[in-house]
Amino acid sequence: MSEEMLDTFDIDGNFLGVKSREFCHSENPQCYHKPVWIWIKNKRGQFLVQKRAKTKKKSPGKWDMPSAGHTAAGETCLQACIRETKEELGIDTKEGDYVFLKSWLNQRGWELAQIYLLRCDVKESEMTLQKSEVECVKWLDFDEFKKLLYSDQFCNHAKEYKDWVVETLKNL
Repeated sequence: MSEEMLDTFDIDGNFLGVKSREFCHSENPQCYHKPVWIWIKNKRGQFLVQKRAKTKKKSPGKWDMPSAGHTAAGETCLQACIRETKEELGIDTKEGDYVFLKSWLNQRGWELAQIYLLRCDVKESEMTLQKSEVECVKWLDFDEFKKLLYSDQFCNHAKEYKDWVVETLKNL
């Protein structure tokens, strides 16, 4: 398997070049990469969450946003959204299905995360989960979602980010 390559950027989002994922995840790479973080909402106003596979290096067995991943070198963020949603959840989408919400600076991971909303009404039983990434998924009403997001069962995202997610998603 070849090394995953990522586009890198300065803090203002200016392209710097291509580096390996390993380099980008080193302790102090001095450049940022752009993962996509995708939140999914259905017509009933519920939000989808995924439980990360127990084999994951970071936050195994924790609940998290339903789809996320690295944007590969030369790939647009929307292309990464489509690919990650298909790989992890088995959901077919197109670029116009995603709404860009915000670019989020994650200093801990040297990331300029690109956050999107996907409106989707697929049932849990209709999804094909990537078992190496996702143990299971579930739809939650907003209050259940908020409670889980702030619990120790959810991935350890910064409180400032969780607060932004709650404020943003409740109004969508």
